[in-house]
Amino acid sequence: MQPSESVSRRLLLNALSLYLVQGCTYLLPLITFPYLARVLGPKGWGTVLFSQAIGAAIAAVVEYGFEFSATREVARFSHQKQRLQELVAGVLGAKAVLATLGLIVVILARPYTFRVAASPALFWASLFWGVAQGINMLWYFQGLQRMAWAGGLDIAGKVVATVCIFAFVRQPEDGWKVMMAQALGCGVSHAITVGIASYEVGFCWPRPRLVMEALRLSWSMFLFRASMGLFSSANGLVLGFLASPIAVGWYGAADKFRQIALQAQWPINQTLFPHQAHKVKQNALNGIRTVTRSLVILGGLSAVFAVVLILFAPLLVNVVLGPAFLPAVPVLRVLAFMVPLQTLCTVISAQWMLPLGFESDCSFVVVTAGILNLTLGGLLSWKLGALGMATAACFAQLYSLLALHVLSRRKGLSPIAGLKYWFSPASRISAYDLERRDVE
Repeated sequence: MQPSESVSRRLLLNALSLYLVQGCTYLLPLITFPYLARVLGPKGWGTVLFSQAIGAAIAAVVEYGFEFSATREVARFSHQKQRLQELVAGVLGAKAVLATLGLIVVILARPYTFRVAASPALFWASLFWGVAQGINMLWYFQGLQRMAWAGGLDIAGKVVATVCIFAFVRQPEDGWKVMMAQALGCGVSHAITVGIASYEVGFCWPRPRLVMEALRLSWSMFLFRASMGLFSSANGLVLGFLASPIAVGWYGAADKFRQIALQAQWPINQTLFPHQAHKVKQNALNGIRTVTRSLVILGGLSAVFAVVLILFAPLLVNVVLGPAFLPAVPVLRVLAFMVPLQTLCTVISAQWMLPLGFESDCSFVVVTAGILNLTLGGLLSWKLGALGMATAACFAQLYSLLALHVLSRRKGLSPIAGLKYWFSPASRISAYDLERRDVE
């Protein structure tokens, strides 16, 4: 087998593994979603989503951007066991520190959440889920391009959580059981992957030097990744404080459909990230054709998903969720525009700017877009509720796409500008601006 065939086959296997993981991540909740919508109702479901947003904020802090930075390091030093041992120890130690800090902050803020989510059981279950979600080892196996085992364990955990939801959630007061089932499922599977990785590289205590090195290595990625997670979960929190749990339920219901359409493309980006990181390190021209193809193919696919959501929003909401959620239809139609916008942003950042090392530019875009999202969301949701928050999120995503294009074009590295060479032979791509740039 030729080396190029081996690489292609490995990429295909990892893409399939990630598709299975992502499929279970969003299809299994889609199976439970209609059941929970009818059992919990808009208000009960909104309360669960509000508490879940708190847990998601903790998960975003604990993940700290290691999903990208640690994956890139594993891909670069895959044959250096000592370096991998120190990396695993440092990342796990950093995650433990971040989880502790996140829990302290959220516990201190607990009195401000009583109005929306009064249940102590739901609050603590959400915290448990957030920590369990954040402490995972998918970055390690993804960097080594060995996603089969990790993906299988992740799927098994989600299946167990789904079975528990159907078995134990019977009334509106059982919302905490939803979060506890999900926490147990991902907690056990992630603990097993931590054990496998530690066994492979050898156990090493997370010495302060290794922890600080891991935090320093991922600082710019943290601003990028954690900002994405924090601002995404903040939408539900803002709605809960300024509107009502019912508004959170309507927004969360519509957002579930958007997430499913969007995450259909995420495994491709995750698979290509370590591949692109290796290729562009040698020569930026090596990766331009991959990213431009992704812009065309994934952008077109996401546009189709958006059209389907807009046209069939009433049918989807009524059939999947029931008549009580029909006020979510206009929210879904607005959020549908986010699917192609966010897909293009993800391709440009994950397949191009991050592999090239432009973390600070990506972080600037994410942070400023998040500020815009929260500012507009706070103003619009005060009067328009869920529809106002959806409108603010779309404007923030449009700003992100324009900002990424402007920043990359200033460096002479805009993949959007390179689309005109997509059908051109490799010799003509040399005319692209990348030829004149020395990219580290």
